[in-house]
Amino acid sequence: MKTFNIILISFFIIIFTGCGSMKLSDFKNKTPILDVKTYFNGKLKAYGLVKDRSGKIIKTFKADMFGSWDKNGIGTLDEHFVYDNGERQRRIWTFTPTGNGEYIGTAGDIVGDAKLKSTGNTIMIDYTMRVPYNNSTLDINVKDWLHLQEDNVIINHSKMKKFGFEVGELVITIIKE
Repeated sequence: MKTFNIILISFFIIIFTGCGSMKLSDFKNKTPILDVKTYFNGKLKAYGLVKDRSGKIIKTFKADMFGSWDKNGIGTLDEHFVYDNGERQRRIWTFTPTGNGEYIGTAGDIVGDAKLKSTGNTIMIDYTMRVPYNNSTLDINVKDWLHLQEDNVIINHSKMKKFGFEVGELVITIIKE
């Protein structure tokens, strides 16, 4: 019985922690190189979808974005979203460099600081977003992975979690104009 319990506990540890989660260092030598300040400078267009925890697409959207950087290396990314149901949303990010390709990001619906790290062709942003839910709000943990492809196209995939359980996913294509 003791062996069965050990096997059962091991099984649940593997299921809940994953066998081989993605790490930013996996992309160290991937090209084309994604330079945050260069790519997110000027006009960008995004197209995306939001999935619920079962994988069902619950919303689609497009966004116009404009990025700029000041002389101190602080960046602003102004995002204007239009959803398929007509809803509109605006988010203004501020990214402050901390060194080694890392930034602290803030925005109105972000709880605390977002941590942005980059290497090779990839950016990873880890943050908590406050989202409307019924007549209240929920704080959702988000991990964004942005991968630069050829022709200035970024493929962004994000996992959204609450209490460690996946509650949704974002898939976005970003094109630098």
